[in-house]
Amino acid sequence: MMYKNLKTVTLLGLFMLLVVVSWPQTESTAAAPIMESITWQGEDFAQGSGVDTAVSPSGLTLDDAAFTAVYTSNPIQTPIDFNALVTSWEADVPTDTSLEIEVRTRQGSGDWSEWFHLHSHLDLVQEDDHENLSDMITVPELDETHDTIQFSVSFGRFNTLVAPQLNSISFTIIDTSAGPTTEELLARQQELDAANGDKPAGTGYPRPTVISREVWCTSVDCDYTGGLEYDDASHMVVHHTVSSNTSSNWAATVRAIWAFHTYPASSTCTSCRGWGDIGYNYLIDLNGVIYEGHMNEDYQNLDVVGTHASGANTGSMGVSLIGTFTSTSYPGLPGIAPSEPMKSSLVELLSWKADQRDINVFDASATLPFVSGGRPNLMGHRDVYGTTECPGDQAHVLIPWLRDQVAANIGLEDPYLYVNENSAAFTKSSANWYEGGNECGHNGHSYYTFSTTNPAESANWGIWRPNVPEDGRYTIEAYIPYCNTGTGETGGATYEIHHANGVTELTRSHQQYVGLWLPLGEFTLTAGTDNYIYLDDLVSTDNGQGVWFDSLRLLKVSPPPDEINAIAPTDGSWLNDPQVDFSWDVVTTTSQVLSTTFTVSTDVTQTNKLVTETWGTAVLSHTHDFGMEQPELYWQATAVVSQTDGVTETLSTPLIQFGIDSTVPTSTITAVYQMPDANFLVQWSGNDSLSGVTNYTLEYRLKGDVDWTAWLTDTTAVSAFFIPPDPAQFYEFRLRATDAAGNSQSSETPAAALGTEQAISLPHAIMLPFITK
Repeated sequence: MMYKNLKTVTLLGLFMLLVVVSWPQTESTAAAPIMESITWQGEDFAQGSGVDTAVSPSGLTLDDAAFTAVYTSNPIQTPIDFNALVTSWEADVPTDTSLEIEVRTRQGSGDWSEWFHLHSHLDLVQEDDHENLSDMITVPELDETHDTIQFSVSFGRFNTLVAPQLNSISFTIIDTSAGPTTEELLARQQELDAANGDKPAGTGYPRPTVISREVWCTSVDCDYTGGLEYDDASHMVVHHTVSSNTSSNWAATVRAIWAFHTYPASSTCTSCRGWGDIGYNYLIDLNGVIYEGHMNEDYQNLDVVGTHASGANTGSMGVSLIGTFTSTSYPGLPGIAPSEPMKSSLVELLSWKADQRDINVFDASATLPFVSGGRPNLMGHRDVYGTTECPGDQAHVLIPWLRDQVAANIGLEDPYLYVNENSAAFTKSSANWYEGGNECGHNGHSYYTFSTTNPAESANWGIWRPNVPEDGRYTIEAYIPYCNTGTGETGGATYEIHHANGVTELTRSHQQYVGLWLPLGEFTLTAGTDNYIYLDDLVSTDNGQGVWFDSLRLLKVSPPPDEINAIAPTDGSWLNDPQVDFSWDVVTTTSQVLSTTFTVSTDVTQTNKLVTETWGTAVLSHTHDFGMEQPELYWQATAVVSQTDGVTETLSTPLIQFGIDSTVPTSTITAVYQMPDANFLVQWSGNDSLSGVTNYTLEYRLKGDVDWTAWLTDTTAVSAFFIPPDPAQFYEFRLRATDAAGNSQSSETPAAALGTEQAISLPHAIMLPFITK
């Protein structure tokens, strides 16, 4: 057995720890926590006694022939009194074996505390650690401190070929009892607040009264700024400290948690975490007192990155309820329900932060930078990765209630209609179903099954049948929870939406929307329960992946505004037929078209109207023959609609400009030059007085031939080099121009007057200046 001292405590130091704390008016005391560790390993276990147990240099285990065994240590006198205890151990526990540890404490020869069943706290250790770390046990305030520990180990196995073994066990004992009590902290905080004067209230929800770090954190190691990181909170995470509920000296408990989180593991503190500070951003005791947690240079305005939820540390605020809030039937670690003062303070703290950071507590988002997928904006710690019981069943069940309370405080209304999978509005097949572990799901529950591509193996289906309050258009979304199932989610969930206009089948990826609301689309629904959403486990994409049946939510969407849109002719267009077909579209979901007016003008001010037509109903097209070319015209359609409330509205298309050009353009080959390399430079031009020439088509042929060969098609160029297929022959050219209205010269246009036979020869002496001119 080894005793490991954190530091030497002088006689004067011990005396100072025993005297009544007298708090200076301007500075907190600098009392550091006292910590020591005790470790048992190997032959140390011989100091206890057991039934069917065996002790060896490697540790404590069962006798060779035993299937169960129980070991109890002798009472262990600790080198210092303590008010908090953390136990760590290393053990080998093969499959089909068990090893359970319990611990109790007392003062001197007084009464023992209850036995505390130790659970390995997964949130406090790294994934590859061999160490098991228990929750913190605190001493009842009535006793103040204890000085004796006793532990018990129970072994079990199904066969004698394998055996569990406890290799070592360590106890870190912490004494923070010498600091101020919660009552003294509150009094000191009031003094500081009074000295600092009233702070600006701001326009948002007020921050509740909080005991600041400068008041409760009495060690010189509490004050630092190096290494702090900040990131605005988009999520809020509720924890519990999993410490004893028997203590009521919550100030001492907070200091003990701070010491345990802050200092690195050493020979004097084998279980310390070395996080440099307390992990949580805030803590709340059973009396509703709130304590600032992790160091923050500006608690009012900044969100410091704590150490409370692994990848979710950045972008979240972690609030821990001091105590254990597991279910009353939780094996070996029964909890209590959070007290009303604790719940009230939690609501106030979350309301302040939600209002400050505009956090929608009803929603989920994928804004945590180091977390894959989405998470609920307000959640319990277990909802981050699904690997912990935190914050305990009796606290986690409050999450939906917390959302409602916070929303009511900050004036946030949830516009959605929910259809929960554990309500009468959901029916499912009589098949083998799984439920999300650790109350995983939108409101603490979800069903899931696994995908199959084989129709013969498909057995799981579910139907959500919402009670739609009124006819209308609704968006539908399905929640895909993040649950720790050991597998991924399907990429091909196939939904059937049965709506007012029929059935829509769609395929969506659950993997892509883990932790988020999956959009299924917008549909027209009728009032009542005739609409429904169907999902089964049959997919075409994968096998053995999660298919989730959690809550759906519906949102009635406002109808789009009434509008009228011009279709043809389009703005800036040219037409080549004086008889013009006009068309437009009136978009309305609830209004009635009372009249339609159509006009065509020659000017943008519409003072000279060529056409005016009015109909006492909805008209969407009109044809008019202008009989001649028009260089510039403007058309517009106007509809008068009557809305459901009786109000009329006039809708108009933009003023659309167009022109009519029915004259074919002209074109000509203007020059042909022969280059020294025997190729030819051909130049041409065209003319159109209204819409203008837009492109040319050129063809060539051997002189005297009948058939033409395409050379350039729809080109905008006005010159090009022609390479004759046979330099010894003469070639003719044919040119056709097309204008913006689509008028084009005839395909039977005769050959141009200029061909290669008429080419002007350019010798080397004049070619370069000619080309570059």
